[in-house]
Amino acid sequence: MNSRTLTRRIRTRRGFSILELVIAIVVIGIISSISVGKIHDILVQQRVYRASNVIQTNVEAAWALAARNRRPIRISWDTASRQIKITDRAGTTTFRKASLGQDPYGLPSGAVTFSNNPVEVYPDGLANNSLLITISVTSPAVTKRISVSRAGLVQQQ
Repeated sequence: MNSRTLTRRIRTRRGFSILELVIAIVVIGIISSISVGKIHDILVQQRVYRASNVIQTNVEAAWALAARNRRPIRISWDTASRQIKITDRAGTTTFRKASLGQDPYGLPSGAVTFSNNPVEVYPDGLANNSLLITISVTSPAVTKRISVSRAGLVQQQ
């Protein structure tokens, strides 16, 4: 074999064949389709965790507001607008409001349930009832529970 034949073989083999490109595209497609589902599940899980943290922060703030303002504070859940509201007893002054149905949470209708709605927090540090807030999403199955005692102890489960 002389050097001219070897040079010709090297020159003709400069790119990829169509078969090699199709196989690479198919492999990339399979890997990306598997990972897209996992990424969606992780994003939904993170939305539920962020929403539970916002609810916990707002509920804890209700006890602080009741003590500071020396008047009852109401924690309520509006299912139509998917909002948690921290207001005065009459509902005329809104201290905090978080909409869980919109970005960045985007929780579907019926994902958040309150065991008692509304709950009033009194200036002496006690509430009229305990509270269990459940955030549950079906696809993927993610559930967070926030339990609130009458004395204001907030725990996430």
